[in-house]
Amino acid sequence: MKIQILALVLLTGCASKIIVDPKSSTNPANYFADKVECENISEQVSYGEEMAKSSAIQGIASAIFTAWLASRSHSVHVKTAAQAGAVSGGVVGAGSGALSTYKRRESIVRQCLVARGYKILE
Repeated sequence: MKIQILALVLLTGCASKIIVDPKSSTNPANYFADKVECENISEQVSYGEEMAKSSAIQGIASAIFTAWLASRSHSVHVKTAAQAGAVSGGVVGAGSGALSTYKRRESIVRQCLVARGYKILE
C-alpha cells in the first residue's frame, strides 16, 4: 500500500492534462460529466493488480540474474544476491506497473472522450 501511495504521488507530479477542443462536441456543456464518466471507466484498470504483476515478474527476473552473476564471481553469496535482486527488482517493477497503469488509464479516457465526439488536441 505504501508503494502505491508513493507511486501515485510521483505520477501526480508528472500528470499530463488532456486538452479538448470545446467546439468539437455537439454538446460541450456535457464535457465535465463525460470526462468524469470516462475516468470512472478507466478505473477498471487496477493499480494494485498491475503493480503486483509487474513487481513479481521484475523481482523474479532480477533474482535469477543477480544469482547468476554471484555464482560466476564467487565474491557474493548466491542466496544474498538473489534476495537483493528480488527486492530491488520488485520495487522497480512496482514503479513500472504504476506508470503503465497510469498510461493505460489516460489512453482509456482519451478513447472514451473521442468516442463521445470530442476532439483531443493533446
